Amino acid sequence: MVAPLSTLHGVDPLVAALISFCPANPATEAHLRAVLEHAVAHPGKLVRARLVHTIARHQGLGEDEALQLACAIEYFHLSSLLLDDLPCMDDAQVRRGEPCAHRVHGEATTILAALALINRAYALAGMAFADQPGFVRVQAHACLDACLGSSGLVGGQARDLRFAESDLSPREIGRIAVAKTGALFWLAVMLPALAGDPSAAERRALKALCVYWGLAFQALDDVRDVLGRTDDTGKTTGRDRALLRPNLALALGVPAVRARLVRLFLLSEKALAPLRANGARWTCLTEFQDGFFAAQTAAVARAA
Repeated sequence: MVAPLSTLHGVDPLVAALISFCPANPATEAHLRAVLEHAVAHPGKLVRARLVHTIARHQGLGEDEALQLACAIEYFHLSSLLLDDLPCMDDAQVRRGEPCAHRVHGEATTILAALALINRAYALAGMAFADQPGFVRVQAHACLDACLGSSGLVGGQARDLRFAESDLSPREIGRIAVAKTGALFWLAVMLPALAGDPSAAERRALKALCVYWGLAFQALDDVRDVLGRTDDTGKTTGRDRALLRPNLALALGVPAVRARLVRLFLLSEKALAPLRANGARWTCLTEFQDGFFAAQTAAVARAA
């Protein structure tokens, strides 16, 4: 059973919110409830969700609304992982050190759990923007559609599945990374930023930043898939080679990807420059860049 937010003392507030907002209740079918409750209680690093929460607070949203929006983005992300692991997608066996949901509860229940998370995510996003002006709500709807639909995450996954039929070029790998990983970063940054009505110049800088972050994070994941072990990464590795899926490390080699990661980091620093000039408004992006992103990039750059 999902615990009320008020009873989760001593728990990370964001994790507590994920558990509290979980779309499961005592009446939910047992296997479906098990998938949902396990997914929200073991969410991983919460990179995007923490970024959403911080940006939302910097842009003037209240704590409740910031948590709602952060959980919405994390639910979208969790649903994509459940679907990505399915036999018809990546046919993964392990996720976060445990058997994938489809191995334990079946493919059909896993798909239904992903749909339940998506449904709750849209509801939470609507709640977070309920008190915003009409034009902000319209922009938020458009952002969700662009990032998650056939021009964003869904479209990128479709290209990923058909990569073997493409020209197999690094350019196509980049297009897929921008559509998938980049789109989720764009959603995590732009959706909460809308509450602060960013200028056209700020939106351009944010867009460029998210493209570079998306490319870099996908490259990091590609290197881990090639060099990592399932026991170390917590998820099934080597799937890109086995399924002929887009992987920059396989296409260019790990040394070339390490060099590209350095360039992407420098490009993201350049994109951040005009945002830094606006003072405290975008401080959280600088902190993200200098903290998690830089540390992860350096770690892979040192990998053998």
